[in-house]
Amino acid sequence: MNTTQQTTASRGVAPAIAWGLAPIGWFLLLMGWVGLDGDLSGPVQTALGIAILVLPAPWLLWASWRMPRPQVKTYLAEGGGLAALLLSLFVTAVYFLLGADPTETASMGFTAVYFAAAAVLIAAAWPLPGRRIAYGVAALGCAIFAISVQVPQWRTGAHMDSKLAIADEVLLNLLLGSIVLGMLLQIAWWLLGKRRAI
Repeated sequence: MNTTQQTTASRGVAPAIAWGLAPIGWFLLLMGWVGLDGDLSGPVQTALGIAILVLPAPWLLWASWRMPRPQVKTYLAEGGGLAALLLSLFVTAVYFLLGADPTETASMGFTAVYFAAAAVLIAAAWPLPGRRIAYGVAALGCAIFAISVQVPQWRTGAHMDSKLAIADEVLLNLLLGSIVLGMLLQIAWWLLGKRRAI
């Protein structure tokens, strides 16, 4: 009996399952860190949080640059890395901005995080021509959001009694909107290319 094909198939399925479960594992790790708030010393809690929130960046870059295509495990790794990166950016925004004074600019560390995220998205798109529009528009959204919180005039107005100021809500309207727009533009470009090929 030839078991070579079965062995090869099992080796192909196991990584796909692992990458498919990776976002769940990362999310549980993130929730564990949130649950430990107050149980650890400040520096340890901060260092652990930074390590967890930074993890999606090398994850996405590995999927883009090093993993073979087309394979299911690669697409699962890329999708999981993107989802984790987006959630990481959201958590970072809440962490920085909930405790910030809306009449002041956000810390430069916050801005640096979003510029770094933009750089990661651009680097991830570099070897993948079929992702460049989607990732590029998302990177532009990250950069604009990073700049917007450095303008005090944008962080004042009707919501001054709220911990989140007007510019902070750009996270949902601009950043997430840019990601959706980028995906739609990428799909439209792909469909246009298919139509020209016919």
